[in-house]
Amino acid sequence: MSPAITEKVALHDPSWLDTNASHQRHLRFNKFYFQAQIPTCMANTHKGRYIAELLGLWTFIIGCWVVYRLVSLPYLEPFGSMKFYLAQVIFQPIILLSPIFLYWKFVRKETATPVRFFPDYSSKNSFVFRALVFGIILIMAELILHFIRSYAIFNTGLFGDTELEFEFGFLDTESWSHYLVMALTNLLIVAIVEEFVFRGFFQNQFEKVLPKWQSLALASILFGLMHLPIAIIVYEMEGLWLVYSLIEWIGAGMIFGYAYQISRNIWVCIFWHGLHNVLVGTFTWRFVEFEKVPSEMVTFSVATLGIIVYFTTTMLLLYISRNKFKSIELYNI
Repeated sequence: MSPAITEKVALHDPSWLDTNASHQRHLRFNKFYFQAQIPTCMANTHKGRYIAELLGLWTFIIGCWVVYRLVSLPYLEPFGSMKFYLAQVIFQPIILLSPIFLYWKFVRKETATPVRFFPDYSSKNSFVFRALVFGIILIMAELILHFIRSYAIFNTGLFGDTELEFEFGFLDTESWSHYLVMALTNLLIVAIVEEFVFRGFFQNQFEKVLPKWQSLALASILFGLMHLPIAIIVYEMEGLWLVYSLIEWIGAGMIFGYAYQISRNIWVCIFWHGLHNVLVGTFTWRFVEFEKVPSEMVTFSVATLGIIVYFTTTMLLLYISRNKFKSIELYNI
């Protein structure tokens, strides 16, 4: 502390001189505390601006996605047709990826790619192959957990006696070529583009300024909200089932994002996500011949509770198995 400050404090409180050692320590602490706050405030300002940029980028992307859904709807009906998937192949990469690359180059002025697909220390083939193995394991675990969830719900007694019926979606397609286009679109376009955008880019970028759990939650919410245009405009969903679907999409973002967080291998999420989408269009089941049907609110509540239990269980299993993912870990720069 400077002599001038010591003199001023002593004039206001002479007794201070008797305990000046502790006061000096206190004032020294505060001095350094306030000095430390200056870069912290600057860092917080930078952090806020950075998050605002990313949210602004996401808002622009979803705005373009809404326009695309509205303009293309009359030309691409019905949903799931050959022309619907072919349009997805063309427009989804353009609408979702172009703004990110433009932001990365002209706003961030970065020279490296926004997302790293491969590690520097192992071969690309082995890296992708291990991710594929994990993706297959994860989709099998998902299938089992979903079946257990459905079986538990429809055997609670709320629906009376029910009968299990399996459905094969590919039988409803126009042709085998139509089914093949559906499968390849989901594996090679939808999964890669969405995982690139939400896990590889947004979640990874948020982690630079936010704790990992906040980055995971924020990226998952953005992922869920990105599905609203197709839900509202194409599926014409509304009310409680729109809310249910939003919860389901955010939950899916959470488990994909956590798998990315513990593996740092974007291919794990790509294979898991892609196989999930293909599975939905290939094979599913339902319980039919309800003796009684509860109210919509009861059905919604039971279904929502079931999906939350499923996602919580999956997150727990991923957490328990997190050390297994170290063999495919990729650290981002």
